Amino acid sequence: MENDNRTTDSRQPTVERLKAHPIAAHLSPDAVETIAAVAEAKDLQPGDVIIREGEESADLYLLVSGTAIAAREAFNGDQLDLNAIEPGDCIGELTFLAGGKRATTVRANTRCELVFVPAEALQAVPEASPVIGELKSALSRVVVNRARSMSDAMLSSLRRELEIQKLQNQFGQFLVFTISIFLISTVLFYLVAEEYVKDVYDPGFSWQTVFFLAVPCLLIIKFMKIPLADLGIRREGLWTSFRDSVLICIGITIPAAIYLIYFKQDSPGNDMGVVVDGFFLVQYFAHTVFQEVGSRGLLQGLFQKFLNDSKGHRAILLTSIIFASLHITFGIDAVLITFVASIVFGYVYLKQKNLIGVIVLHYWLGVLATIVVAF
Repeated sequence: MENDNRTTDSRQPTVERLKAHPIAAHLSPDAVETIAAVAEAKDLQPGDVIIREGEESADLYLLVSGTAIAAREAFNGDQLDLNAIEPGDCIGELTFLAGGKRATTVRANTRCELVFVPAEALQAVPEASPVIGELKSALSRVVVNRARSMSDAMLSSLRRELEIQKLQNQFGQFLVFTISIFLISTVLFYLVAEEYVKDVYDPGFSWQTVFFLAVPCLLIIKFMKIPLADLGIRREGLWTSFRDSVLICIGITIPAAIYLIYFKQDSPGNDMGVVVDGFFLVQYFAHTVFQEVGSRGLLQGLFQKFLNDSKGHRAILLTSIIFASLHITFGIDAVLITFVASIVFGYVYLKQKNLIGVIVLHYWLGVLATIVVAF
Protein backbone atom coordinates (compact mmCIF):
# COMPACT_ATOMS: atom_id res chain seq x y z
CA MET A 1 0.00 0.00 0.00
CA GLU A 2 2.84 2.35 0.89
CA ASN A 3 4.54 1.64 -2.49
CA ASP A 4 1.27 2.39 -4.32
CA ASN A 5 1.03 5.73 -2.54
CA ARG A 6 4.61 6.62 -3.46
CA THR A 7 3.91 5.68 -7.10
CA THR A 8 0.79 7.82 -7.13
CA ASP A 9 2.68 10.79 -5.64
CA SER A 10 5.48 10.50 -8.22
CA ARG A 11 2.96 10.50 -11.08
CA GLN A 12 0.99 13.46 -9.74
CA PRO A 13 3.03 16.19 -11.58
CA THR A 14 2.55 14.28 -14.84
CA VAL A 15 -1.19 13.91 -14.24
CA GLU A 16 -1.52 17.62 -13.48
CA ARG A 17 0.39 18.58 -16.62
CA LEU A 18 -1.64 16.22 -18.75
CA LYS A 19 -4.90 17.62 -17.37
CA ALA A 20 -3.62 21.15 -18.02
CA HIS A 21 -3.14 20.36 -21.72
CA PRO A 22 -6.17 21.04 -24.05
CA ILE A 23 -6.01 17.46 -25.36
CA ALA A 24 -7.29 16.21 -21.97
CA ALA A 25 -10.64 17.92 -22.59
CA HIS A 26 -11.30 15.35 -25.33
CA LEU A 27 -10.33 12.32 -23.19
CA SER A 28 -12.24 10.41 -20.55
CA PRO A 29 -10.91 10.44 -16.95
CA ASP A 30 -9.91 6.77 -17.29
CA ALA A 31 -7.96 7.49 -20.49
CA VAL A 32 -6.16 10.40 -18.79
CA GLU A 33 -5.19 8.13 -15.88
CA THR A 34 -4.02 5.36 -18.23
CA ILE A 35 -1.89 7.75 -20.33
CA ALA A 36 -0.47 9.40 -17.22
CA ALA A 37 0.63 5.98 -15.95
CA VAL A 38 3.15 5.66 -18.80
CA ALA A 39 3.79 9.32 -19.53
CA GLU A 40 6.64 11.41 -18.18
CA ALA A 41 6.91 15.11 -17.35
CA LYS A 42 9.88 16.72 -19.09
CA ASP A 43 11.51 20.14 -18.64
CA LEU A 44 13.67 21.38 -21.54
CA GLN A 45 15.96 24.38 -21.92
CA PRO A 46 16.16 26.68 -24.96
CA GLY A 47 17.89 24.89 -27.84
CA ASP A 48 17.12 21.36 -26.63
CA VAL A 49 15.89 19.09 -29.43
CA ILE A 50 12.47 17.52 -28.84
CA ILE A 51 12.21 15.48 -32.06
CA ARG A 52 14.64 15.22 -34.95
CA GLU A 53 13.86 15.15 -38.67
CA GLY A 54 14.22 11.70 -40.26
CA GLU A 55 14.17 9.61 -37.07
CA GLU A 56 11.68 6.75 -36.80
CA SER A 57 9.62 7.29 -33.69
CA ALA A 58 5.92 7.42 -32.84
CA ASP A 59 6.36 9.01 -29.42
CA LEU A 60 4.08 11.96 -28.65
CA TYR A 61 4.89 15.21 -26.87
CA LEU A 62 2.31 17.58 -25.39
CA LEU A 63 3.57 21.15 -24.92
CA VAL A 64 2.16 22.60 -21.68
CA SER A 65 4.21 25.81 -21.41
CA GLY A 66 6.95 27.58 -23.36
CA THR A 67 7.41 27.77 -27.12
CA ALA A 68 9.22 25.61 -29.65
CA ILE A 69 10.31 25.98 -33.29
CA ALA A 70 9.69 23.47 -36.08
CA ALA A 71 12.40 23.41 -38.76
CA ARG A 72 13.43 21.40 -41.82
CA GLU A 73 16.81 20.89 -43.38
CA ALA A 74 17.32 22.94 -46.54
CA PHE A 75 19.20 21.73 -49.63
CA ASN A 76 22.38 23.43 -48.45
CA GLY A 77 22.20 21.76 -45.03
CA ASP A 78 20.93 24.82 -43.14
CA GLN A 79 17.94 24.58 -40.82
CA LEU A 80 14.95 26.42 -42.24
CA ASP A 81 12.52 27.55 -39.53
CA LEU A 82 8.91 26.80 -40.47
CA ASN A 83 6.59 27.82 -37.67
CA ALA A 84 6.32 28.41 -33.93
CA ILE A 85 4.71 25.86 -31.64
CA GLU A 86 2.72 27.39 -28.81
CA PRO A 87 1.52 26.07 -25.43
CA GLY A 88 -1.36 23.64 -25.95
CA ASP A 89 0.08 22.29 -29.21
CA CYS A 90 1.09 18.71 -29.86
CA ILE A 91 4.48 17.58 -31.21
CA GLY A 92 4.95 14.40 -33.21
CA GLU A 93 1.23 13.69 -33.59
CA LEU A 94 1.49 12.75 -37.29
CA THR A 95 3.88 9.84 -36.73
CA PHE A 96 1.88 8.82 -33.65
CA LEU A 97 -1.22 8.59 -35.86
CA ALA A 98 0.27 7.13 -39.06
CA GLY A 99 3.82 6.03 -38.30
CA GLY A 100 6.81 6.78 -40.54
CA LYS A 101 9.72 9.18 -40.10
CA ARG A 102 9.68 12.58 -38.44
CA ALA A 103 9.04 15.30 -41.05
CA THR A 104 10.63 18.12 -39.04
CA THR A 105 13.07 18.89 -36.27
CA VAL A 106 11.48 20.60 -33.27
CA ARG A 107 13.63 22.37 -30.71
CA ALA A 108 12.73 24.35 -27.61
CA ASN A 109 12.75 28.09 -28.18
CA THR A 110 12.22 28.93 -24.50
CA ARG A 111 12.13 26.86 -21.35
CA CYS A 112 9.45 24.23 -22.01
CA GLU A 113 7.27 22.00 -19.88
CA LEU A 114 6.07 18.90 -21.76
CA VAL A 115 4.32 15.61 -21.26
CA PHE A 116 6.18 12.78 -23.01
CA VAL A 117 3.94 9.87 -24.09
CA PRO A 118 6.03 6.85 -25.25
CA ALA A 119 4.09 5.00 -27.95
CA GLU A 120 5.42 1.50 -27.19
CA ALA A 121 4.75 1.80 -23.47
CA LEU A 122 1.20 2.98 -24.11
CA GLN A 123 0.55 0.08 -26.51
CA ALA A 124 1.73 -2.37 -23.83
CA VAL A 125 -0.87 -1.19 -21.32
CA PRO A 126 -3.74 -3.68 -20.70
CA GLU A 127 -6.82 -2.72 -22.71
CA ALA A 128 -4.74 -0.12 -24.56
CA SER A 129 -6.87 -0.10 -27.72
CA PRO A 130 -9.79 2.06 -26.46
CA VAL A 131 -7.39 4.51 -24.79
CA ILE A 132 -5.24 4.81 -27.93
CA GLY A 133 -8.45 5.17 -29.96
CA GLU A 134 -9.58 8.08 -27.78
CA LEU A 135 -6.15 9.70 -28.01
CA LYS A 136 -5.97 9.30 -31.79
CA SER A 137 -9.46 10.74 -32.15
CA ALA A 138 -8.44 13.79 -30.09
CA LEU A 139 -5.21 14.16 -32.07
CA SER A 140 -7.15 13.98 -35.35
CA ARG A 141 -9.04 17.10 -34.29
CA VAL A 142 -5.71 18.82 -33.61
CA VAL A 143 -4.43 17.83 -37.07
CA VAL A 144 -7.61 19.02 -38.78
CA ASN A 145 -7.58 22.36 -36.94
CA ARG A 146 -3.90 22.83 -37.74
CA ALA A 147 -4.50 22.03 -41.42
CA ARG A 148 -7.36 24.52 -41.48
CA SER A 149 -5.19 27.19 -39.88
CA MET A 150 -2.37 26.51 -42.33
CA SER A 151 -4.84 26.66 -45.21
CA ASP A 152 -6.16 30.01 -44.01
CA ALA A 153 -2.61 31.29 -43.55
CA MET A 154 -1.62 30.14 -47.03
CA LEU A 155 -4.72 31.77 -48.52
CA SER A 156 -3.99 35.00 -46.67
CA SER A 157 -0.37 34.86 -47.84
CA LEU A 158 -1.49 34.26 -51.44
CA ARG A 159 -3.81 37.24 -51.25
CA ARG A 160 -0.97 39.43 -49.97
CA GLU A 161 1.27 38.22 -52.81
CA LEU A 162 -1.43 39.07 -55.36
CA GLU A 163 -1.94 42.50 -53.79
CA ILE A 164 1.82 43.15 -53.91
CA GLN A 165 1.96 42.03 -57.55
CA LYS A 166 -0.98 44.28 -58.39
CA LEU A 167 0.64 47.19 -56.57
CA GLN A 168 3.90 46.67 -58.47
CA ASN A 169 2.08 46.66 -61.80
CA GLN A 170 0.16 49.80 -60.86
CA PHE A 171 3.34 51.55 -59.75
CA GLY A 172 4.92 50.78 -63.13
CA GLN A 173 1.92 52.30 -64.89
CA PHE A 174 2.03 55.32 -62.58
CA LEU A 175 5.73 55.83 -63.34
CA VAL A 176 5.01 55.85 -67.08
CA PHE A 177 2.14 58.29 -66.44
CA THR A 178 4.37 60.67 -64.46
CA ILE A 179 7.11 60.58 -67.12
CA SER A 180 4.48 61.30 -69.78
CA ILE A 181 3.28 64.35 -67.85
CA PHE A 182 6.82 65.74 -67.69
CA LEU A 183 7.44 65.04 -71.39
CA ILE A 184 4.26 66.87 -72.37
CA SER A 185 5.24 69.78 -70.14
CA THR A 186 8.69 69.89 -71.75
CA VAL A 187 7.22 69.91 -75.28
CA LEU A 188 4.80 72.71 -74.39
CA PHE A 189 7.62 74.78 -72.92
CA TYR A 190 9.70 74.21 -76.07
CA LEU A 191 6.82 75.43 -78.29
CA VAL A 192 6.55 78.62 -76.25
CA ALA A 193 10.31 79.16 -76.01
CA GLU A 194 10.69 78.79 -79.79
CA GLU A 195 7.82 81.27 -80.26
CA TYR A 196 5.61 78.80 -82.08
CA VAL A 197 2.99 79.89 -79.57
CA LYS A 198 2.63 83.68 -79.42
CA ASP A 199 0.07 83.94 -76.62
CA VAL A 200 0.05 81.36 -73.82
CA TYR A 201 -3.25 82.82 -72.59
CA ASP A 202 -4.99 82.08 -75.87
CA PRO A 203 -7.97 79.78 -75.17
CA GLY A 204 -7.05 77.57 -78.13
CA PHE A 205 -3.57 76.84 -76.75
CA SER A 206 -4.99 76.46 -73.25
CA TRP A 207 -7.50 73.81 -74.36
CA GLN A 208 -4.87 71.96 -76.39
CA THR A 209 -2.75 71.80 -73.26
CA VAL A 210 -5.66 70.42 -71.23
CA PHE A 211 -6.36 67.83 -73.94
CA PHE A 212 -2.77 66.56 -74.07
CA LEU A 213 -2.60 66.29 -70.28
CA ALA A 214 -6.04 64.68 -70.04
CA VAL A 215 -5.08 61.78 -72.32
CA PRO A 216 -2.53 60.13 -69.95
CA CYS A 217 -4.82 60.88 -66.98
CA LEU A 218 -7.76 59.09 -68.59
CA LEU A 219 -5.54 56.17 -69.62
CA ILE A 220 -4.13 55.66 -66.13
CA ILE A 221 -7.66 55.84 -64.64
CA LYS A 222 -8.79 53.18 -67.13
CA PHE A 223 -5.79 50.82 -66.81
CA MET A 224 -5.66 51.04 -63.01
CA LYS A 225 -9.47 50.83 -62.78
CA ILE A 226 -9.59 53.71 -60.31
CA PRO A 227 -13.15 54.23 -58.99
CA LEU A 228 -14.61 57.75 -58.96
CA ALA A 229 -14.72 57.70 -55.15
CA ASP A 230 -10.91 57.34 -55.07
CA LEU A 231 -10.69 60.47 -57.24
CA GLY A 232 -12.64 62.44 -54.66
CA ILE A 233 -15.85 62.34 -56.70
CA ARG A 234 -18.29 61.08 -54.09
CA ARG A 235 -21.50 61.98 -52.30
CA GLU A 236 -20.09 61.52 -48.81
CA GLY A 237 -19.10 64.88 -47.38
CA LEU A 238 -20.12 66.75 -50.57
CA TRP A 239 -22.31 69.35 -48.89
CA THR A 240 -19.89 69.93 -46.00
CA SER A 241 -16.98 70.29 -48.43
CA PHE A 242 -18.94 72.72 -50.62
CA ARG A 243 -20.15 74.81 -47.66
CA ASP A 244 -16.71 75.12 -46.05
CA SER A 245 -15.07 76.18 -49.32
CA VAL A 246 -17.79 78.75 -50.05
CA LEU A 247 -17.20 80.29 -46.61
CA ILE A 248 -13.46 80.45 -47.32
CA CYS A 249 -14.17 82.11 -50.69
CA ILE A 250 -16.39 84.72 -49.02
CA GLY A 251 -13.66 85.43 -46.50
CA ILE A 252 -11.10 85.95 -49.29
CA THR A 253 -13.46 88.01 -51.48
CA ILE A 254 -14.12 90.72 -48.87
CA PRO A 255 -10.50 92.02 -48.65
CA ALA A 256 -10.11 91.60 -52.44
CA ALA A 257 -13.21 93.75 -53.02
CA ILE A 258 -11.94 96.41 -50.59
CA TYR A 259 -8.64 96.47 -52.49
CA LEU A 260 -10.36 96.83 -55.88
CA ILE A 261 -12.71 99.58 -54.72
CA TYR A 262 -10.43 101.71 -52.59
CA PHE A 263 -6.79 100.97 -53.34
CA LYS A 264 -6.25 99.55 -56.84
CA GLN A 265 -4.69 102.02 -59.27
CA ASP A 266 -5.25 101.95 -63.03
CA SER A 267 -2.21 100.50 -64.82
CA PRO A 268 -2.85 100.30 -68.58
CA GLY A 269 0.70 99.22 -69.19
CA ASN A 270 0.04 95.94 -67.37
CA ASP A 271 -3.04 95.04 -69.42
CA MET A 272 -2.71 91.32 -70.25
CA GLY A 273 -5.76 91.20 -72.52
CA VAL A 274 -7.78 89.24 -69.98
CA VAL A 275 -11.53 89.55 -70.38
CA VAL A 276 -13.86 88.34 -67.66
CA ASP A 277 -17.06 87.35 -69.46
CA GLY A 278 -19.46 84.42 -69.58
CA PHE A 279 -17.23 82.41 -71.92
CA PHE A 280 -14.23 82.87 -69.64
CA LEU A 281 -16.19 81.83 -66.55
CA VAL A 282 -17.50 78.65 -68.20
CA GLN A 283 -14.26 77.53 -69.83
CA TYR A 284 -12.20 78.34 -66.73
CA PHE A 285 -14.54 76.22 -64.60
CA ALA A 286 -14.04 73.29 -66.99
CA HIS A 287 -10.27 73.83 -66.75
CA THR A 288 -10.47 73.82 -62.97
CA VAL A 289 -12.37 70.54 -62.89
CA PHE A 290 -9.84 68.88 -65.22
CA GLN A 291 -6.90 70.21 -63.21
CA GLU A 292 -8.24 69.13 -59.83
CA VAL A 293 -9.28 65.65 -60.97
CA GLY A 294 -5.79 65.16 -62.42
CA SER A 295 -3.75 66.77 -59.66
CA ARG A 296 -5.62 66.21 -56.39
CA GLY A 297 -7.85 63.27 -57.26
CA LEU A 298 -5.29 61.32 -59.30
CA LEU A 299 -1.72 62.45 -58.57
CA GLN A 300 -2.08 63.19 -54.85
CA GLY A 301 -4.14 60.06 -54.25
CA LEU A 302 -1.68 57.78 -56.07
CA PHE A 303 1.36 59.32 -54.37
CA GLN A 304 -0.30 58.77 -51.01
CA LYS A 305 -1.03 55.16 -51.94
CA PHE A 306 2.39 54.20 -53.30
CA LEU A 307 4.35 56.07 -50.63
CA ASN A 308 2.10 54.66 -47.88
CA ASP A 309 1.82 58.28 -46.80
CA SER A 310 -0.90 58.15 -44.13
CA LYS A 311 -0.47 61.84 -43.19
CA GLY A 312 -0.32 62.98 -46.82
CA HIS A 313 2.49 65.57 -46.48
CA ARG A 314 4.83 63.98 -49.01
CA ALA A 315 2.01 63.35 -51.46
CA ILE A 316 0.96 67.01 -51.34
CA LEU A 317 4.55 68.22 -51.82
CA LEU A 318 5.25 65.97 -54.82
CA THR A 319 1.89 66.77 -56.41
CA SER A 320 2.53 70.48 -55.99
CA ILE A 321 5.97 70.20 -57.60
CA ILE A 322 4.58 68.36 -60.63
CA PHE A 323 1.53 70.60 -60.94
CA ALA A 324 3.67 73.75 -60.67
CA SER A 325 6.11 72.45 -63.29
CA LEU A 326 3.23 72.20 -65.79
CA HIS A 327 2.89 76.00 -65.57
CA ILE A 328 6.48 76.74 -66.52
CA THR A 329 5.29 77.99 -69.93
CA PHE A 330 3.61 80.89 -68.11
CA GLY A 331 6.84 81.99 -66.40
CA ILE A 332 8.55 81.52 -63.06
CA ASP A 333 6.00 83.72 -61.25
CA ALA A 334 3.21 81.41 -62.34
CA VAL A 335 5.22 78.38 -61.20
CA LEU A 336 5.73 79.81 -57.71
CA ILE A 337 2.13 80.96 -57.32
CA THR A 338 0.85 77.61 -58.57
CA PHE A 339 3.14 75.72 -56.18
CA VAL A 340 1.89 77.65 -53.13
CA ALA A 341 -1.74 77.41 -54.24
CA SER A 342 -1.35 73.68 -54.87
CA ILE A 343 -0.05 73.18 -51.34
CA VAL A 344 -3.16 74.94 -49.99
CA PHE A 345 -5.50 72.98 -52.26
CA GLY A 346 -3.76 69.75 -51.28
CA TYR A 347 -4.39 70.23 -47.58
CA VAL A 348 -7.99 71.32 -48.20
CA TYR A 349 -8.57 68.09 -50.15
CA LEU A 350 -6.73 66.04 -47.52
CA LYS A 351 -9.09 67.40 -44.84
CA GLN A 352 -12.35 67.30 -46.80
CA LYS A 353 -11.80 64.05 -48.76
CA ASN A 354 -14.14 65.43 -51.42
CA LEU A 355 -13.12 67.13 -54.67
CA ILE A 356 -16.05 69.57 -54.85
CA GLY A 357 -14.63 71.82 -52.13
CA VAL A 358 -11.19 72.21 -53.66
CA ILE A 359 -12.73 72.76 -57.13
CA VAL A 360 -14.85 75.62 -55.77
CA LEU A 361 -11.88 77.14 -53.96
CA HIS A 362 -9.54 76.80 -56.96
CA TYR A 363 -12.13 78.21 -59.36
CA TRP A 364 -13.06 81.21 -57.29
CA LEU A 365 -9.46 82.12 -56.43
CA GLY A 366 -8.63 81.99 -60.15
CA VAL A 367 -11.60 84.16 -61.06
CA LEU A 368 -10.80 86.59 -58.27
CA ALA A 369 -7.18 86.88 -59.39
CA THR A 370 -8.30 87.48 -62.96
CA ILE A 371 -10.70 90.20 -61.87
CA VAL A 372 -7.92 91.91 -59.92
CA VAL A 373 -5.72 91.89 -63.03
CA ALA A 374 -8.46 92.83 -65.50
CA PHE A 375 -9.95 95.79 -63.63
